Amino acid sequence: MENRKLSRRDFLRLSAAAATGAIVAACAPAAPQVVEVEKEVPVEKVVVQTVEVEKEVVVEKPVKAAGPVGLRLSAWGDITDKMVYDSMAAKFLEVQPDIRVMVEQYPGGYYEKIQANFAGGNSADLLYFQGWSWQPFADKEQLVPLDEYIQTDNFTKAWPDIENYRHNCMWHGKTYMSSVDTGSVVMFYNKELFDKRGVPYPEEGWSYADFQEAVAKLSFEEGGIKYYGYAQAGGWNGCYLRSLHWMRKDGVLEWDRIVEPKEAKFTQPEIIEGLQYTIYEVIDKEYCPSPAAIAGGGITIATGRVGMTMEGPWFLANMYGEKAAVEGGVRFDVAEPPLGDTGKDETIAEVHGHVITRQSKIPDAAWELMKFMCDDEGQKMIAEGGRMCNRPETIEKYWVPIATETYNFENGMAFGNAMKTGLNPIFSGAGCNYDAIAGAGTPLAVAWDAMLGVQKTAKEAMEEANPKLQKILDDYWAKKG
Repeated sequence: MENRKLSRRDFLRLSAAAATGAIVAACAPAAPQVVEVEKEVPVEKVVVQTVEVEKEVVVEKPVKAAGPVGLRLSAWGDITDKMVYDSMAAKFLEVQPDIRVMVEQYPGGYYEKIQANFAGGNSADLLYFQGWSWQPFADKEQLVPLDEYIQTDNFTKAWPDIENYRHNCMWHGKTYMSSVDTGSVVMFYNKELFDKRGVPYPEEGWSYADFQEAVAKLSFEEGGIKYYGYAQAGGWNGCYLRSLHWMRKDGVLEWDRIVEPKEAKFTQPEIIEGLQYTIYEVIDKEYCPSPAAIAGGGITIATGRVGMTMEGPWFLANMYGEKAAVEGGVRFDVAEPPLGDTGKDETIAEVHGHVITRQSKIPDAAWELMKFMCDDEGQKMIAEGGRMCNRPETIEKYWVPIATETYNFENGMAFGNAMKTGLNPIFSGAGCNYDAIAGAGTPLAVAWDAMLGVQKTAKEAMEEANPKLQKILDDYWAKKG
């Protein structure tokens, strides 16, 4: 393995020397935060005089390390995430007393700060990423492949044999990112509105036609208040990423492939049909709040004004509990999205994890922390902190019992099941990644705005966007050669 020039045993013997140099700088007061590990005691060679033989002899004398190794770990900007990783760092220190973890957060532009740290030669040892965001850093050889570590320790549980996990964690045949938490988008439904309108709750295997019928029945006005059968998302207008299920439900992809596509295929009839109804028609028929209505505030499923919404586990706190949008919360549950011709859930299934940077001088220590976060002890803490666990088994074991009790709903495994079949929008290098095709001002962002504003039909918007998307792909491959 190219950047493991020292064995783990060599690393541990040299940790004392490293701690007095560049690593100490990472632990300085100006740095954000850290956690520690303890292993073998290093030795140094010293010269002593012996009176008996009157000559110099070399004696190996054990010396105490200069303190725990400082390991820098980045965490997402959420306050809860900081608390979770601080607690995890403290627990890890009990297991590995020679490794002290400093938890860093980068407010005001997380990925921009990561790039700036790389440019300044000051990257953290372990970086937290969304699964579609780290590939450009791997292309620049700024990340450490994990495959040798995985094979040596036979630690494979963080990488389920599921296509979407491979897409999120691997690049060009090498594994770079762990899976530490996840987030699948499922259908939230408001039981109170379903009961009021006499609409059956969504059941396992419900169809796209069932969904459309429910949307129409759940859209009504009462006492001068407008209620909507469906909303794109919880309080905003949705986007390309949130529409994956509607585009892919009938067995087609909007690209020729998800990883480094070469062809844009957004004009296929199945894609046009899915987008036309779930974005354009529902707003045109007033089954879904318009961008202007949402901007006014107060119109979401969490306030009781919407029947169904596609959202992720991060939205649960809006529905029930101390932070609920309305006092007492909303009586709700969740279901996997309605099925199309594929007969399976095609939703967005986010995988988030950590990578080890090549600037790290202690990658072996970083690997030990990565294993801890992905294993059962770490996953319990992830669930207790509010994040959804890293794979379907840990979601069911640790997260579902906590989430269903905390937020007063039943079908928690809808989220876990969605992680088994759900996918992501696109994985590519710089210039062709998600931000380049769907970020502000990009062809897909413009197309979605036009559909949401009922200014262009899905066919018109996609026929305009597809050639521009194809040019982005062509330019990307021309640069790669």
